[in-house]
Amino acid sequence: MSTLPTHAPHSASAAPAPLTIPVTDHPVGRLDRLTLRLGLWLLTRHAARIHAIERRAAAVHRARQHDAQRTQRERDWYRGAALQRPPA
Repeated sequence: MSTLPTHAPHSASAAPAPLTIPVTDHPVGRLDRLTLRLGLWLLTRHAARIHAIERRAAAVHRARQHDAQRTQRERDWYRGAALQRPPA
């Protein structure tokens, strides 16, 4: 049996310190604005591409489900027709 702890301690002293964000008094420069704009553009572009991929995957999934259901209905119909057919 291992003597290593399996969980973190649950005491009040184990709580993480509050996160403080440093505040700067200097204005944001042109390079910073361009970098932020580029980052936002890249995030937006990536999100749009992921959304398109998810839409295509959902459409493919629906088509496969539809085909599987249609195949099952046809199989059931043929099975029922074979059971209703008079003996030869």
